[in-house]
Amino acid sequence: MAPGADNLRVDLAEGEVVFLFIGGPHQVYHLAPAAAELSRLLPRCPVTCLSNHAATTAALRRVREALHAPAMRIESIRPPLWGRLLAAVTGRRSSLKTPLLFSLSRRLRRAAAVITPERTSAKLRGMGLRHTLMIHFRHGAGDRAPESESRQSLFDLVVVPGEKDLRRAAEKGYMPPSRLRAGGYLKLEFFSKLAGSPPRLFDNDRPVVLYNPHFDAGISSLPWARQVIGEFARQSRYNLVFAPHIRAAENMDAAEREEWLRLSREGRILVDLDSPRLIDMSYVLAADIYLGDMSSQLYEFLARPRPVVFLNAHHVAWRDDPRFAGWALGEVAETPEDVIPAIDRAVAGHPEKLARQQAAVRDAFGEIEGAALRGAQVIAAAVVGRAAARQSGTLGTAIGASA
Repeated sequence: MAPGADNLRVDLAEGEVVFLFIGGPHQVYHLAPAAAELSRLLPRCPVTCLSNHAATTAALRRVREALHAPAMRIESIRPPLWGRLLAAVTGRRSSLKTPLLFSLSRRLRRAAAVITPERTSAKLRGMGLRHTLMIHFRHGAGDRAPESESRQSLFDLVVVPGEKDLRRAAEKGYMPPSRLRAGGYLKLEFFSKLAGSPPRLFDNDRPVVLYNPHFDAGISSLPWARQVIGEFARQSRYNLVFAPHIRAAENMDAAEREEWLRLSREGRILVDLDSPRLIDMSYVLAADIYLGDMSSQLYEFLARPRPVVFLNAHHVAWRDDPRFAGWALGEVAETPEDVIPAIDRAVAGHPEKLARQQAAVRDAFGEIEGAALRGAQVIAAAVVGRAAARQSGTLGTAIGASA
């Protein structure tokens, strides 16, 4: 439970609490359940989720409906014209983020708090939000350590899923322990509450392999993907779902998308570049075997332990590198031609990996039950604490005053 969350002075808390979703629909389920809970904890504070994408808005509505949180507001936002022109010139959707943040900065300076699941929003500190309460919820629970983690120091609080991330933050030194919280994995809790069984993906009983390469070219196995899909096309023992990170296709043109989609094979190989199933755990729950590289979706898959395989497309010396800790939970293929034999090895050797997988999931996700409420309590305690500090004139000692 968040400090003081059982005794909140909610009468102190006023002003809009803004949840900023500008990084894509895949980030929604890592944070929106806490927004739903917060709309009940702080009834005097409008809780508004800002969305810049239709798929993000649809995911937010799904959370609001499933958690029966009608007070959770959802508002669509649009980048300014100059930002849209910049994205058109660069050909990258991510170019929209900074112009969008700039256009929102005046509104956000008046907010009681800004909560975000991505770190680009740390730029708001240089756009006039020097004293605004800002809280970051980490989306995902993977092992890689991107350079953007250094931006965490610009937030007043950082909420991570489990002990693994607390240790890493302490090792990196970006944040003092007083500004870190472990709250559990909101996405897993949310989908565990939804009724229904995993979808049946193929009309046969062959084991299903989920291939989930990352979007980051520096770590992804996407350069091998066509060869890997070819290996599956030449065998008849496994079905394949090719479901890369949703950002892998965000800058593809129609012709490139069509090239990938043509690799599908009826009843054997399914290619999905942008459907909701990429982010709502449909494939994670339905597959029998995981094949990937560096995506944190690995740990979502291992919430129910199963065989896993990794593609070492960049020929890294991974065994002593903490960024590749997850690779010790399965088998590693060093060439595309080795992928089917590696899957066979992973299936045969899975009993030996089971205990290690279970321990890794506990370390990554923490306590799942109650994660959304704990996240909301962390936010509420910070909002109320900031309001109390303002009233007493001690804002300089409030959470995050050094940010």
